[in-house]
Amino acid sequence: MYLKNVGIFVKDLEGARKFFESYFHAKVLKTFDNPDKGYYSYILELDGQAWIELMTKPEIVDAPKDPNRSGLAHICFKIDTREELNDIIKRFKEDGYKIQYEPSSPEGAGEVRAVTFEDIVIEANYGY
Repeated sequence: MYLKNVGIFVKDLEGARKFFESYFHAKVLKTFDNPDKGYYSYILELDGQAWIELMTKPEIVDAPKDPNRSGLAHICFKIDTREELNDIIKRFKEDGYKIQYEPSSPEGAGEVRAVTFEDIVIEANYGY
């Protein structure tokens, strides 16, 4: 058994797509457009495996989200190299995302957790 996809409602569908493409090399696999209902979505594929479904519709409310809220806590991405992790950490900081933590182990493993695009909490780790 494995997790097939995670669905995320967003206000800025194009911005969310660009975020996941840029940071995690996601590729658009499918789109769904229903103009009559104002519903649009992208299904993004990650390394030919899991999907992220980004969805929007007019009635989406983008209320402030506390990182310590109940519900989905974060989405974690396994990173292939320490250099790639370092690059993600650097870019999160440059893009102004709030870093919750970025511990590192003596063996070179490490991770970062940040509040990112539309307050989606993302974790990226290497070596764990």
